[in-house]
Amino acid sequence: MKGLKLFAPLFLVLAACSGGPQTLNVSLVDGLGEPLQPLAAAWRIGPSSGNPWVALPAGQSNWSLPIPSGARFQVAFRCPDVGTTQFYVSLDLRRSELGSNLVVRCPSAYASPTALVDGGVNPSLSSGSAFSARGTVAVANSIFGTSYSSLVAPTGTGREVAVFGVSSGNHYFGRTGLVNIPPGGGTFHVFPIVAGTLNVVTPHITSYAGLVLRSSVPVDLANLLGPGSHSVARPTNLGPGDLFQFWTCHSSCCGIHRRDAMDPAVASGSNFPLPVVPNLFLTVNETHNPTSLPTFTFSTTGSSSASLSALGYALFLAEPGVRYWRHFVSPGALGSAANYYVDVESASGFSGILPNSGASVQLNATIFFGDKPLSTLFAARPIPEETHAAYTLFLDRMLPVRLEAFFYQTSFTW
Repeated sequence: MKGLKLFAPLFLVLAACSGGPQTLNVSLVDGLGEPLQPLAAAWRIGPSSGNPWVALPAGQSNWSLPIPSGARFQVAFRCPDVGTTQFYVSLDLRRSELGSNLVVRCPSAYASPTALVDGGVNPSLSSGSAFSARGTVAVANSIFGTSYSSLVAPTGTGREVAVFGVSSGNHYFGRTGLVNIPPGGGTFHVFPIVAGTLNVVTPHITSYAGLVLRSSVPVDLANLLGPGSHSVARPTNLGPGDLFQFWTCHSSCCGIHRRDAMDPAVASGSNFPLPVVPNLFLTVNETHNPTSLPTFTFSTTGSSSASLSALGYALFLAEPGVRYWRHFVSPGALGSAANYYVDVESASGFSGILPNSGASVQLNATIFFGDKPLSTLFAARPIPEETHAAYTLFLDRMLPVRLEAFFYQTSFTW
């Protein structure tokens, strides 16, 4: 009965809205897609209706929210602290922009503990790296990890260790397949095979090619410097669900491409051209007082690629080393508003989101465009490492997609 009383005012509001409630399953996860329990959680319909934030039970990682089909709504989470640092995430969306699932990622906390692992590589590699879902170390000759510098990996079942390196001028890639990593760590052996090649054509001065294995292990393949044609090692021992990840940037304009490993466009021997990223420049102005989050004004000059659709804005407000707030506002939620403000600080458990008076504060923002809808992106599990730190967390998902992301950064005194 207590829970019914808590939500009763909200259900009266929902009953008055057109369209009727549609259940949205909201999950909070870490970078491996594993459930996390927040320190605080809240949601509301609006805010145009003036509804207050309603606390959600914090002792769980999944919630079912009844939201009218056309309604705007907001959700907010205080993620588990990392050391003494606080992390907050929130989103402002339209119900019509989503399917039945919304997966929200915490940026730094992880559900699984880690252990130290090492191992052998056969055939021996003269240089290279070993990768887990939580770390990377160098490979020297036939081993990776030592008693002084072992590979950090998440414990549990369904884990994987991968190795990428060079021997006798050839690139090799190997993987353990899914293994169990016990709490005490262990030793694992990897048997890499010769990689093929993929010709990546880059339009801008800075580009990158890598993998994200379906086991959430990121693998760096190559940093591609300068526009032109680049021969990139293409592992052949990949399968469905493994993703190639490419990005290319000029100034603050970046294009991100993720392709399933079975896509013929990234088959061994193929040419894969990365499209030119157009010029679009984002400016974000803010005004605030010491007791409330800022009001933001977004403005842009230039345009994205005509084939891509607007996906919204991401905000990153940081008092470095103390607290970080990540927020996403969708096109449907922002609408045609000239100014944008969300009062997350008024939700129960969120007062600590505000920086200390006089602190130096960093503001980063991103405007996104893509070839997949938000409903598809926000239902997918996340990629373990943020593609562009402090900018792309919300849309870094284990999903084939083409994105354009245009960045803005400034700092000010709170």
